[in-house]
Amino acid sequence: MQTIGGGLLDEKVTDWPGVVLDTETTGVTVATDRIVELGAVFCERGVIVDVRKMRLDPQVPIPAEASLVHGIRDEHVRGKPTFAQVAERFLCYLTGQTRGGVTPWLCGYNAAEFDVPLLNFELARAGLTTRLVADQIIDPITFVRWHLRHLRSRSLKSACEHFGVPLQNAHSALADAQATFGLLLAMIERSYMPVRIRDILSEQARLAKIMKEEWDRWSYWLYRDREDGSLRFGAGSHCGEPVSEVSSDYIESLLRKVPDLPEDVRTTLRSLAA
Repeated sequence: MQTIGGGLLDEKVTDWPGVVLDTETTGVTVATDRIVELGAVFCERGVIVDVRKMRLDPQVPIPAEASLVHGIRDEHVRGKPTFAQVAERFLCYLTGQTRGGVTPWLCGYNAAEFDVPLLNFELARAGLTTRLVADQIIDPITFVRWHLRHLRSRSLKSACEHFGVPLQNAHSALADAQATFGLLLAMIERSYMPVRIRDILSEQARLAKIMKEEWDRWSYWLYRDREDGSLRFGAGSHCGEPVSEVSSDYIESLLRKVPDLPEDVRTTLRSLAA
């Protein structure tokens, strides 16, 4: 099985060619939903040098709720190629075969959890054995979730607004890929992310592990401050605020009104409110 991802690990993303990709789909279930639009931007030395956008026939009806998000309906993809028909050409872009054989780094917003597994299922359905490797794909959302955990939303739109990155026509695969590239550069420039591919992927894995441990213990309700380790609320009307500075009345109210609060959250809050 051939795997894709990484690029030349010792290089800086601002020096080495890269591809930032995005998908629009029939839904959010990676194992069964299908791609209706692919978007990609090709970067060299920190600037976009080419773009690609393609709509695809998912071979299943596009649900109305999905169309409300990205605006793509059945009539827009009628007669378009299927993913299986473009899969090998698509892989040529990701492996650098279309650009002198230089293996690019790959990037996508929330790609590790969504786009990569979705694409791998599509590749399997197309009868191909090549797979993308999630931990070799640069994913800015990991760093947004770490550094900007206090934001109520950490969507691509919210992250772009925070960093002043333009995002026009959100939920167009190409527009989202372009915005993701802008976000990547902005976060590197402001030291929210390393600049070398190897360092980005290593730090991405480290932060993801810590955040998974937080999630497994407290779900989205609590998290530790990224600097001093104190507990903060990760949801609710006091999202981002230190638990120690929130009134005990609010904590008691939360304990009463949210019956499915995880037990670790209840135990932690009770100890702090006592």
